[in-house]
Amino acid sequence: MKNSFARILWGVGLIAAAALLVISQLGLLSFKISVWTIILTVIFVACLIKGLLDKSIVVSVFSIAFLVITYAGPLGIKKFLSSWMILFIALLVSMGLSLLFKKDPEIVIKKSFHWNDDDDSDDADTETKVTHHHVQDVIEDGDNIVINQKMAGDSSRYIHSQNLQSINLEASFGNANIYLDDAKAAGDTVVLNLTASMGNVNLYVPLSWQIDNQLSISLGNVIVKGKSNGGGPTLVLKGRANMGNVVINYI
Repeated sequence: MKNSFARILWGVGLIAAAALLVISQLGLLSFKISVWTIILTVIFVACLIKGLLDKSIVVSVFSIAFLVITYAGPLGIKKFLSSWMILFIALLVSMGLSLLFKKDPEIVIKKSFHWNDDDDSDDADTETKVTHHHVQDVIEDGDNIVINQKMAGDSSRYIHSQNLQSINLEASFGNANIYLDDAKAAGDTVVLNLTASMGNVNLYVPLSWQIDNQLSISLGNVIVKGKSNGGGPTLVLKGRANMGNVVINYI
């Protein structure tokens, strides 16, 4: 479905670019548009649409910023705002909107049972604990790891789970370093659900692990450093990463 939508989006964009180029060359516009301007317009509009559909504040805001930079001359704002100033404004807007629309802390209720061995009763004392997990809280040794990291700069997480099933990672405005060299998979696969923007994600995995890349990448790349020697579980990468790289390091 995603691949089909991407083909439709880029197909419509290229046709629109061709039409815009013809209109410009015929002099039907009040200003001239170069071929490069049209190409950049298609790219940034496509990123804007994708950002809106993915509900990505950073991609949406910066796509608009780059469109404004591209058309700064025709809009008459080039002499008032430099390209760097527009990008800085976009950064502030992105950070502000990310703070306004950040998720509320999750409330996790944990129950533990304490058996009384001093008498013959079968009753158990139940202790209930209510824990508030904020965006920086990380469970490092459970079966399903949750890492929520926003505007945290460079941060490292060491996963020590011996029955790892999945990792849910949200990261923005910083570099996330995830070490899996001491982790053991529960089965043949471990699923990493990734939502990242404006920062790099560095994954450190054992040599025996294999990678199944199903990520959707915008303005970034998936970089693999090293090579798997096989025989281990498969790390399935799902989700999306915008304006940053996902680097897989075999160690």
